[in-house]
Amino acid sequence: MATFRGIACVACLVVSLGSAFAQEEVTATYGIKAENAKTRKVEVLKTDEGVALKTKRFEFKPYGFFRNDFYYDSRTNFETANGLFYIIPNDKQLNEDGQDMNGISSTNFLSIATRLGVRITGPDFLKAKTLGVVEGDFAGFGGSPTIIRLRQAHFDLQWQKLSLIMGQTWHPMFGDVVPNIQSLATGSPFQPFNRSPQVRLNWQMDAHNRLFTSAIWQFQYTTTGPNGGTSSYMTKGKMPEFYFGYDWKKDGWTLGLGADVMRLSMPESMDVKYLGETYSVKTEDHIASCAFDAYVQYHSLDGKWQVKAKTIYGGNMSHLLLLSGFGLSNQTVDGAYVWTNLKNSTSWLDVVYGRTWKFGLFLGYMKNLGSEDPLLTQSSTYVFGFNNLDYAYRIAPMVCYDLKHWSFGVEFERTTAAYGTLNLKSGKADNSHEVTNNRVVAILMYYF
Repeated sequence: MATFRGIACVACLVVSLGSAFAQEEVTATYGIKAENAKTRKVEVLKTDEGVALKTKRFEFKPYGFFRNDFYYDSRTNFETANGLFYIIPNDKQLNEDGQDMNGISSTNFLSIATRLGVRITGPDFLKAKTLGVVEGDFAGFGGSPTIIRLRQAHFDLQWQKLSLIMGQTWHPMFGDVVPNIQSLATGSPFQPFNRSPQVRLNWQMDAHNRLFTSAIWQFQYTTTGPNGGTSSYMTKGKMPEFYFGYDWKKDGWTLGLGADVMRLSMPESMDVKYLGETYSVKTEDHIASCAFDAYVQYHSLDGKWQVKAKTIYGGNMSHLLLLSGFGLSNQTVDGAYVWTNLKNSTSWLDVVYGRTWKFGLFLGYMKNLGSEDPLLTQSSTYVFGFNNLDYAYRIAPMVCYDLKHWSFGVEFERTTAAYGTLNLKSGKADNSHEVTNNRVVAILMYYF
């Protein structure tokens, strides 16, 4: 319902702007600044970025794109959004004849990633420049991949050295250093992927150094736990997630690092299955986790080279669509079983050459580092993905052709996942075997 209301606001905005044109009977003018056209209350301005609608004190810039995705998969995968958001291949599922039921190829063609947004600039407030952003698409979420959804909805206050962002936007671990690839998943599950409501404060210390921090709540991207994927673990815990970051930028280089901490509320008791029996056990009422990231980026001055890399380490990062989580440990405190984080390490490298014709290569690797304490049972582990995953890696070359308002790209993703048997003592997967999916993605986009 919240998602629908958010997109409805965008629709109302467009309708109200249309009404303003009809009521004022204003003739559109092009290439004229609003302050020089005092007789007009609303103008249509042609800019390098597109068309902007301007009132006396507000300016509205619609943006977005029409996107068509065609893809081929050599096997069945763990994925969302009708397969458009691809994560890793599923493990083998053998039938009575020894045939792999997941070894079936498929194709699809979708346009649901088409996107619409509006940027709104207004009068200064508290001596700060103001900006508002509302953005949505048609890719849905979870089990409803064909509905309109809210992507971003936030306002920004920008002073000389400080800026404040409030609303739903990208998680700081998604960050400014992001792979330049064709797939909608943007490198997931090797690159964090999350948009959440938050309050973010940026301090530009000087021309090169920046400190920033965010208090983040869960909405669409939630922790996977005993009650499924839900934001209630955070809301009942009455405490947001916190991120603290630093970056340095100069001469095309960006270097940064950050730390993330989170404390979630957990049920005080739950049913646990063990050796065919179900037992009700008392559990600790919370779990705390932390994660760290470091990244580097280089853009050559001639615009031809882009080199990016990021590494992440931590536990319980399912809300970032990273292949980790947590579980119930066999350790007890005051008679209650405690929770333990399932940790992993994830890294990627992305290299792109060219401006109009672009050629790129993405490499990603993830390793399951196990649990902090021994696990109680397999059924009391909660992860994004699978609890018997040992490692995964991806090799993805791509080529795309970019014009001012058009982009055509083709990408080949070869993703391998190693599945084994969960070791309750270590939280790792033993005796793993590899399965591989080959995906070919072709996209055509028209920007505005």
